[in-house]
Amino acid sequence: MHEKILLVDDDVSILLLVSDVLEVTAVRSGEEALRRVEEGRFDLILLDIMMKGLSGLEVCRQIRGRVDCPILFLSAKDSVKDIVKGLDLGADDYLTKPFALEELAARVQAHLRRQERSAPGRPAGGPIQ
Repeated sequence: MHEKILLVDDDVSILLLVSDVLEVTAVRSGEEALRRVEEGRFDLILLDIMMKGLSGLEVCRQIRGRVDCPILFLSAKDSVKDIVKGLDLGADDYLTKPFALEELAARVQAHLRRQERSAPGRPAGGPIQ
């Protein structure tokens, strides 16, 4: 995979698990995520909500106006209220922990395909190549 994916989670075990199945730039804090977003472009962001310091919700709020890539929350917060809040803040998807790595990989690929189909230069409604 050559897409640039940013993974933000303060749980090292999640960083290691996801890094086994996806090629990611992994960071452990919301503050570091903001720095990385300022430094470069990502095709997709995987973002934990409950982190020490700056929460994933705040990171999403701060970057959503500046990035147009998909943001997928990974969170142990699994109530409908929490999921709706995350989506309302600008996330494109929400996956609750624990999650199956195969499902995460499939969702990531689906979002990346959608981004590719809507890339500039491809006519709207045009044939899929």
